Amino acid sequence: MAGVYGEIDSRADFHRVLDEAIATAKKFLAQAPDDLTVEVIDTQLDAIRRWTAQGRAPTQDERKSLDMGLRAVRELEPTEDVERYSWIQKLYALESYVEDWPDDATAASATDDDWWDKEEDDD
Repeated sequence: MAGVYGEIDSRADFHRVLDEAIATAKKFLAQAPDDLTVEVIDTQLDAIRRWTAQGRAPTQDERKSLDMGLRAVRELEPTEDVERYSWIQKLYALESYVEDWPDDATAASATDDDWWDKEEDDD
């Protein structure tokens, strides 16, 4: 599925995508250790891993503290690098998923219309 949460349709997908995003962040940091943007995103990914370890749900404050998607938009895009593009898409999906923290049924059926409806409710 490629809806609100990209390739994430379940907690299992979430943990797989998180692991992939962390591995890619570490790879990019090894290539460019002074890249502050990637370093901050890597720190946020590590925090997400801690927050969700052993089935724990992140707190509302933790969920609201993320800005890796915004950083990716401002500082990493546009890119023609396929691996970096794929990583950025994972970041967007992960941040959206963590912010909403849906159950599996909701994640699997979420559409962009659901996201827009939620945004209107948040106002």
